[in-house]
Amino acid sequence: MTLATLATRTAPDPPSDLALAVQPRMVGPDWEVLLMPERLGRLLTSALAGRPARTAPLGWVFAHAGQWGIFLPSESDKPAWPPDTTYLKAGTSLTLPMSGATPDAWTSASGWVSQDGNRLSRPLLVHPVLMALTAKG
Repeated sequence: MTLATLATRTAPDPPSDLALAVQPRMVGPDWEVLLMPERLGRLLTSALAGRPARTAPLGWVFAHAGQWGIFLPSESDKPAWPPDTTYLKAGTSLTLPMSGATPDAWTSASGWVSQDGNRLSRPLLVHPVLMALTAKG
């Protein structure tokens, strides 16, 4: 018996309403998404915390399957984002948490981390912070 088999057999069943926690969606047309590992998302939100909602560089943040995502205006893929991130252009399929869902352990932290202020993040303010957080040093 492998550790993976043991983990699969002993893990408790997720809640029956898990399917209601997420919804498939197409990105865009007036917004795109930057995905990043949860660890990087936590660092980013901590680095930008404490700013008033109306002037904050970071908009809504969601979590799903170990990734955190931020909404960006269309065509925010230049300059390139750090290698640990994935940029999703308009027309790409994406799974978003349902409105009001909060992160939990059953869904690898699926839910809304923040829905304060403007939905879209400010790429020219977020980009340098992400680059500094991912810089090899």
